[in-house]
Amino acid sequence: MFTALAKWSMDKPLNAIIAIVGTLLVPLLFWLGAALMALSILRHGAKEAANVVLWGSLPAFAWLAMGDSTPLLTALGASTLAIILRSSIDLRLTLMSASGIGVLIYFALPMLMPEVLVEVQKQSEAMLAEALKDNLELWHSIQPKVGPLMVGALAAVQTMVMVLCLLLARWWQAAFYNPGGYSEEFHALKLPVGYVSGVVLLLFFGSSLPPLISGILPILTIPLVIAGVAFVHGIVGMKNLGKQWLFAFYISVFLLGPYLFTLLIFISLIDSVIDIRGRLKDTAE
Repeated sequence: MFTALAKWSMDKPLNAIIAIVGTLLVPLLFWLGAALMALSILRHGAKEAANVVLWGSLPAFAWLAMGDSTPLLTALGASTLAIILRSSIDLRLTLMSASGIGVLIYFALPMLMPEVLVEVQKQSEAMLAEALKDNLELWHSIQPKVGPLMVGALAAVQTMVMVLCLLLARWWQAAFYNPGGYSEEFHALKLPVGYVSGVVLLLFFGSSLPPLISGILPILTIPLVIAGVAFVHGIVGMKNLGKQWLFAFYISVFLLGPYLFTLLIFISLIDSVIDIRGRLKDTAE
């Protein structure tokens, strides 16, 4: 159904505006509107899609006026990433740029949703204080970082959503106009060693970093997690293992959550350093 809507939205600009406005008006479908907006930019370019983005984003501004900044941040973030991807034709650069946008969101959230963040911080501190009541020294050492980490976690989720919207738009673009192009691009995704090793190094010394910097760390890991997922897709595709392996993988992501994210980050690091997929391909040949 969503794919049919995306195909219909590409017929003419008015269709795209109608589809984007309609989906952004529905609270739980804002991500679909953001993906359709990114698809318009990927297909037609930023200049040609300007009217679509302008008129389509009006509901997101309405949500912002009512106190919900998520639709607007997602739509603008996914659109910006689409512009970067179309101009650079480099998914690696686009993902690293997403972490930069996420950092901007990190600093903007306290101004966009102050009441929500205060409440989240209070509840988080209360739960941690209760859990660590027998270890007050540890509690006092981590208390200054609770607020920044909560903001960082929300910004990381926002960053992940806008990246997924972009990837959905890119998948649609390839499915409609270049079948198989997305799989080839995504399966080969591998981040530069410098970026991956830098993020892992920051994670290793995270406990000694200032609270403000600690809050940024979850955002910086998003490209690594996506690269780890791309690695799994690449191996499954290279070995022709079948879609059941991907189904099992995503079930594991749902069940294991943060534990599997840590593994994906480690896989991204190893693959960036030694190019596992390239070595497997050479061996197969």
